[in-house]
Amino acid sequence: MKINGYQPVQSYTNNYQTAKLGEQQTAASKTNDKVEISSAAKRLQGTQKLDEARQDKIEQLKSQIENGTYHVPAKSIAEKMYGFWNRQ
Repeated sequence: MKINGYQPVQSYTNNYQTAKLGEQQTAASKTNDKVEISSAAKRLQGTQKLDEARQDKIEQLKSQIENGTYHVPAKSIAEKMYGFWNRQ
């Protein structure tokens, strides 16, 4: 085996620095991702109707709580807890 001197290290460090720079750029680009859904797309999905129905329900519950007329039967709570803990 014949060894002919030393090879320069500079070419290897340039490759390392280029790879490191590429990683930093991809990390920076990942933080800037953003998704927006247009109002037309929301209307096509029908979510506006669900949002309106949900708002009506929330307003109704708020008024019942403020008036003191909101009542949840203890039996239904017990049944749901029993079903949850017994996987039914």
